[in-house]
Amino acid sequence: MKRAMLLLRRRAISSIPVLLIVIVFTFLLLESASGDAVDAYLVSIGGGDAALVQSLRQSYGLDQGMATRLWLYFSALLRFDLGWSVAFDRPVLGLILERLPNTLLLMGSATALSFCLGSLLGIVAGARPDSFRDRFLSIGSLLLYAIPGFWLGLVLVIVFAVNLRWLPTSGIETIASGKQGLARAMDIGKHLILPVSALGFIYLALFLRVMRAGMVETWRMDFVLFARSKGLSRLRIVLRHVARNALLPLVTVLGLQSAAMLGGSVVIESVFAIPGFGRLAQEAVNGRDAPLLMGIIIVSAVSVIFVNLVVDIAYAFLDPRVGASEAGA
Repeated sequence: MKRAMLLLRRRAISSIPVLLIVIVFTFLLLESASGDAVDAYLVSIGGGDAALVQSLRQSYGLDQGMATRLWLYFSALLRFDLGWSVAFDRPVLGLILERLPNTLLLMGSATALSFCLGSLLGIVAGARPDSFRDRFLSIGSLLLYAIPGFWLGLVLVIVFAVNLRWLPTSGIETIASGKQGLARAMDIGKHLILPVSALGFIYLALFLRVMRAGMVETWRMDFVLFARSKGLSRLRIVLRHVARNALLPLVTVLGLQSAAMLGGSVVIESVFAIPGFGRLAQEAVNGRDAPLLMGIIIVSAVSVIFVNLVVDIAYAFLDPRVGASEAGA
């Protein structure tokens, strides 16, 4: 436990410069982009005179220099103030806290589905390399991984929502249903079946292939040969020796795919009309809402850093060699 905490502290300290670089780079990137929230607002109302433009720029703080605005933004971040959304006329933090739970629920469910089912199928495929089931699952995973997420989502909607009418077509829950407690939870779960399947099945194929490849490599190691020479059953060798060692690279991929899955939620939330974090980012881009987009990117960066910290802790528990230098220092 001490080794894991020391590793966590070191990783957390090293992630601070990364977060600062993300903030500065994003701010400069948005500054270099053409147009801003005032331009988007003028387009929506059909134009305006110079006095209106000047007044809007002063109210939005766009009349100040870039260095001044960057300094003011860092000062606000220290107070956990992400600024004011121009497009929604609301605090950015409130908007994010309103939309983020929907995306976390979607991503968490899709990650659990893809990781658990992909690991299980990877163990089944890697238990007997080059067998029929191994080739069948490997080819199936390639086909599944090649399918675009939005196309799979649309097919699922057509089949299960439009034709069979088993599941709802869109949304996170039934609007104005008045359901509470368990009934509301079941309603949300029913709405999540299709988007979770569309997002999870794509990454399921990746986890399957990584687990299968790790097991094939582990079968060649000496300790597996020693376990077989002791007369241990194949099932025990697969579960306690081969699969456990092949799990380490899978945990690494899980951390790397957290960011990719967060980006993939933008497409899935658009297909299924889920009011989540991804759609909020799309709306911020369409409205040229720089403060909202900055807040979204910062929260995304913090989320990815947090997931990687959790992966490091899991690595420390799975492999005693990880973090041993920190513990001995």
